[in-house]
Amino acid sequence: MKKLFLAVCFNILLLAQNAAHARVVEVNQISEQPQTTYTPESIQGEGMPDPNNLPEVLSFFKERFENAAVTHVDNLGDLNRSDAINVQHSAEYIAQMQEEKKSTFEKIYDKAMQRISGNSQNENSENTFTTFYELAPEQQQAAIDELSKPNIPVVNVTLPTGKNILAPAKEHIPYLLASFNILPSGLIQVREDITVVANGQKLKHGLIKVLPKFSKSRAGVEKKLDVQLMSVSVNGKQLPYVLEEIGNKIYIKPQQEYILQSGVYTYTFNYLVDRKLWYYDDFTEFYWDVAGSYLNLVITSANAIVSIPDGKNFLSQNVIVGYPKRLSSNRAVVASLDTNALGFASTTPLLPAEGMHLLVSLDKNVFMEPDMSRKFVWFVTDYGDILFAFAGLAAVLISYILSWKYLQKNKLKLKTSFKQTALISRFLLTGKFDKTAFVASLLDMYKKNIIDIQKQDGSVLLIKKTDNLADLNRAERKAVNNLFLGKESVITANDANMLKFNRAENIMEKSAKMALKMLSLQLNIGYLLFSIGMLILTEIAIAYLGINPLQTGLILFSSTLTIAFYVWVLRKKYKSKITGYVLKSLAAIFIVLAVLFMSIYIKLISSLVLAGIVYIIFEYSELFMKRSGSSKNKTKEIDELRKYLESNIPAITYGHEFINQQANIFALDLVPLYPKNEQNRGVYKLDIALELVRILS
Repeated sequence: MKKLFLAVCFNILLLAQNAAHARVVEVNQISEQPQTTYTPESIQGEGMPDPNNLPEVLSFFKERFENAAVTHVDNLGDLNRSDAINVQHSAEYIAQMQEEKKSTFEKIYDKAMQRISGNSQNENSENTFTTFYELAPEQQQAAIDELSKPNIPVVNVTLPTGKNILAPAKEHIPYLLASFNILPSGLIQVREDITVVANGQKLKHGLIKVLPKFSKSRAGVEKKLDVQLMSVSVNGKQLPYVLEEIGNKIYIKPQQEYILQSGVYTYTFNYLVDRKLWYYDDFTEFYWDVAGSYLNLVITSANAIVSIPDGKNFLSQNVIVGYPKRLSSNRAVVASLDTNALGFASTTPLLPAEGMHLLVSLDKNVFMEPDMSRKFVWFVTDYGDILFAFAGLAAVLISYILSWKYLQKNKLKLKTSFKQTALISRFLLTGKFDKTAFVASLLDMYKKNIIDIQKQDGSVLLIKKTDNLADLNRAERKAVNNLFLGKESVITANDANMLKFNRAENIMEKSAKMALKMLSLQLNIGYLLFSIGMLILTEIAIAYLGINPLQTGLILFSSTLTIAFYVWVLRKKYKSKITGYVLKSLAAIFIVLAVLFMSIYIKLISSLVLAGIVYIIFEYSELFMKRSGSSKNKTKEIDELRKYLESNIPAITYGHEFINQQANIFALDLVPLYPKNEQNRGVYKLDIALELVRILS
């Protein structure tokens, strides 16, 4: 009620909610409207000249003027008394009296409408227009030409005050009122009534309110605003709006996009703002840009009301209007509505991007200064994203260090369902896939009685012994089918069949690498889950600090997922150097773009830290995959197998175990320790395997 009372005092029943309506009338049609005409009667009294005789009329009035008695009006007293002499006031005097009877708001709005329509009665209106707007010469002339057109369509607008006015039918804001109720806690209740004329151009999807994300002190210190949206209504009907922050701005925008039909609408925004006051040694200061400096529309009349707790006074107040480097204090007025309420009104229209800046100094004792707990909350609000980002980074680093120490001390007991073969043993032992590893896989197939390896007439032959490949894994079956095409059962290791051997080798290499990756995943799952979990928790914590946590969280998650993909592309090895260079360059570009995209919603340093966490997870996972990493336990098993084969040569050579260990003997380079003898002659393939390696190389 207090705000309503102040509004009534300032703007004559201001804030009364009436449905806006529009009726377009062409200005040039006004003259075409039917008008009542009067035909004077020809009355000629005694001594009166003939009205049809012009020389006689002129002579009559000349004589009357010469013989008239001159009386000064100042000596007649109050001409408005009922007994005063009947004097007909001049048209200029009547217009002046009518103008003086107008309210302050009516005067301001009439002047604004005259300027925006180019119909100002001031003979120097063009110069006044130029002085107020301070445009470049070519922009001045273009604006004057546009607004001075004789046939500009107008629209009948009902303002929130209840007053009906004619306004240009062009898309603009005829009226704006912002009411600020500053509470003792420093919290500010804001209500903005904005009347707009829409024609489907800039306001095609409705009005979007833009607020600055940060408040800046006189010393240039910035603090993040805390905005809470209460409600948004259009012509009295509430619509679902949401807050969205992008860069240094906060947008109050429709939750779902809609089409705004042409017409006149009154938007009412209700929201709370915290951290807008600045506390100095001797006073507290409130600043606000009523026009927002973001609306790309002409504002005919901009108004504001600032109220503080009862019994309190303002120390000083100021209002300036214009562009950032062309501000003027002559384009707005300040009215004292009460000891604790001020009214501000523009006296000229505001062009797009112009601001109306209020600056009010208040008694420091009016408000409760923030205590330590509140300052701490504000500190977290300002720098929380950086704190949480570095906390997540520290957690990932510490988890890696602890995990690595456990690995070095062999205290990490790892149980996996990994099936170790001669091929994998060779791969883990050497860290690469070579011809020896491929031939070792053929010896494993020989052990399973799938193929036979023989030497005949100086050539090495592979013989397919069965079509039942159920004992082989998927990669081994695919390799066998590539070696023996169709109904082939015997192939010779020569140049003619080298393509078949190469295809089979590539299949087994991919299989070995995939098996090693799966092994690494099983061994590193704890570290990976912890690191990824810490990354997600970090993003959730940062998103919670945002104006719209869900939106910020989705942005961070999708961006880090994008960074993870391109980090994988960046670290991948390519056979073609040109292909690798192009793909890695593109990956680096997209990583930078993803970081910059995140920095729109959080600080740049926080975005860089999140990208760094993603890279570190990849880097440490690769370190864990190495022989000294989490696969150390598996390589330790291979070392133990090697020692077993070296210390039990006689038992293995002369026993049935030789055929089972032959592939491992070959993969671990122990062939010289196991010569051919009478006991293993029938199954001994090590010499042929060495020959096959030589041929394939």
